[in-house]
Amino acid sequence: MPIVVPSVEQIERDIADLLREQEVCSLATVSPSGAPSVAMIHIAADGLSVYLNTFTYTRKFAAIQRDPRVSYTVAHVPAEGFVGRTDVRAVQVDGIASVVTNPAEIERAVAVSYEQFGWLRDTRMYEAFRNGSAMHQAFFRIDPVQAMWNDNRVHLLWRKIVHFTPDGGHVAAVSPYQLVPA
Repeated sequence: MPIVVPSVEQIERDIADLLREQEVCSLATVSPSGAPSVAMIHIAADGLSVYLNTFTYTRKFAAIQRDPRVSYTVAHVPAEGFVGRTDVRAVQVDGIASVVTNPAEIERAVAVSYEQFGWLRDTRMYEAFRNGSAMHQAFFRIDPVQAMWNDNRVHLLWRKIVHFTPDGGHVAAVSPYQLVPA
């Protein structure tokens, strides 16, 4: 059976779909010593950009204030584990994080969060943003710069490097995945 390689447009749709389907990512920031620091955090996708909510007293918030370069990974791993490996897909994104201060964009972050996660509707988690008392909470947005896309639905270990437009809103190009020489 011949391999059907997805178009740039299809890869963009597949990445956006994965970001909307998944609820948690592993977020890597740069610590004060320059070492990576990784945290699990909820994401809410708005196209290819994602919103994350954290507290202003966390290490990740301080790290993003110091250095907005971040990486995160999101994956769909079938419930049946290795048996379902032909359905695995994952994205490893390098991006730029920015703290959201514009009230309209904060409302957008809240809206996509509620839309993506039905369980949030039964909480008061983001009410502080709506009543102006979110003193220790903050949203930040990550706009993608480059990513590694793995889609085993194409074939096992099918990987490409994805380059995004300067605004992070679209996939600009896809290039071969190559191992970095040791």
